[in-house]
Amino acid sequence: MTFVKLWADQRELVGLHSKIPILYRHEISRITAQLCTAIGRGNILVPKDSRFPLLSTWLEALYEDFGWMRRASRSVDKKLVEDGLSKTILTPSLRQQQVILLSWFDRFLSKGDDCPNIQTAFEVWWRRAFIGQYTDVQDSSQLQITVGSYPT
Repeated sequence: MTFVKLWADQRELVGLHSKIPILYRHEISRITAQLCTAIGRGNILVPKDSRFPLLSTWLEALYEDFGWMRRASRSVDKKLVEDGLSKTILTPSLRQQQVILLSWFDRFLSKGDDCPNIQTAFEVWWRRAFIGQYTDVQDSSQLQITVGSYPT
């Protein structure tokens, strides 16, 4: 069992997370942030079936602590965490990405700076989910370009 799978299975701990004073619990969220950063950068290889459980278990807790972590901990690089989180979120299926990103979008609209900015992941998912399906429908072999001149 990998550490990521073990961490994703910590449902009891995540249930207690909001009851722990933020001064201490942000260290728990740092573990999730470091895992997502390492997965996103390719520093650790994690089976696909472990990534979504990690995100679905710990992402809300990370969101709750992100603003405090950003302000209080000098060892947290906000941009690095956001980039790693974005890349990790884009690895599960499109449907799983949708669940994660729509939940993030609601939270981001209400919390703003206290929520990680993973807009890049949202935009990539949007293009893959919606724009891609319309370009796949069109058969580009039938595409014709017509050039005309306007009367002057």
